[in-house]
Amino acid sequence: MTKIKGFDGLRALSVIFVILTHLGIYATAQNAGWLSERAAPIISGTTGVQIFFVLSGFLITSLLIKEHEATGSVSLKGFYIRRALRILPLYFLCVLLTWFVDVYIWPVASTPSLIFAATFNTSFIPREWYSSILGHTWSLSVEEHFYLLWPAALLFLYKFNFNRALVHILLGTAISLCLLAVVMRIEEVNAAYFVARWSIFAGSWIALGCAAAIVVNGSAYARANALLASRGALWLAAALFLHSIVLGLLPKPLDETLRVLGAVLLVCWIAHNQKGRIVSALEYGPLAYTGKISYGLYMWQGFFLATGPGRAPGQLWPLNAGMGLILLCIVAPLSYHFFEKRFLALSGAFRHKGAMGAHGEKPARPSEKAPTASIASVNQ
Repeated sequence: MTKIKGFDGLRALSVIFVILTHLGIYATAQNAGWLSERAAPIISGTTGVQIFFVLSGFLITSLLIKEHEATGSVSLKGFYIRRALRILPLYFLCVLLTWFVDVYIWPVASTPSLIFAATFNTSFIPREWYSSILGHTWSLSVEEHFYLLWPAALLFLYKFNFNRALVHILLGTAISLCLLAVVMRIEEVNAAYFVARWSIFAGSWIALGCAAAIVVNGSAYARANALLASRGALWLAAALFLHSIVLGLLPKPLDETLRVLGAVLLVCWIAHNQKGRIVSALEYGPLAYTGKISYGLYMWQGFFLATGPGRAPGQLWPLNAGMGLILLCIVAPLSYHFFEKRFLALSGAFRHKGAMGAHGEKPARPSEKAPTASIASVNQ
């Protein structure tokens, strides 16, 4: 039995990037001259979310592939139920608490922003209706939109023809990012919307994770996997991820695309090098645990910190950033162990046991180098 190692550590780093951004730590460091403009994007909250997207696409697509290998098909009903049990309970709890605070404690969210969040459409919210306490829900919107379509497309449209799916993913991603580059330069649109968060654009980062899963899990890509497992791939991943230090800030979305490609290569390299020192470091206990509860951390940090440290005079909620961080560190673990795990246990009844174990394990085959992980571990 094998299990991917290192991914919880990546999730931990990603959610830490998000939390530090919303605490205003990076902005303070930049103002003090401690963090350069070139280095800041590497550890930004945006980068953290993009890594989450890549991991999500990789893991969920791997699950779909392994289920198809084991059964000859994929249970869309099982997939959507598992997805709902993982995401919806905590998500709607946070939205409900936000509504309660808005009505009875302090006006923290506009009515439209609550509606957009409750319907998983924050990725398309106009700026005039944006509420910072719900700002983080945009990434969940993108994921839910993507996964409404991707499993069905893989099953019915592509019929698990991986070559065709891979070509279409890469071509679609290229078109999407080129279109984003154009739309981002239309001032009127950018003034009204968070264009880069639109699902058709931000979904590109998930799509790249899906493409990586197809290659890593596909026996037809042996030569590509040999390269992805090499030390050269690791160095290339580092060069792409850290490119802004040398090249400076490139125009968007080129800057983010290079960084995400670095994350994709790193994910593939980790999947192929489970005994490496980097993987061992990512498996460090506190770091791995932080990754395990990262979905809760991500959701609760929005509720306790909002998406920035700014507070109005006399504001009753969110509390100051320091108190918010303390509450986050207390509530997120409790949420995982006493709330989220109950629904994770329920989702086990809808998981195909032949393809995956309850903790992200699967029957090992000699020809396979890259293990996969359980739907329960796709945190965000």
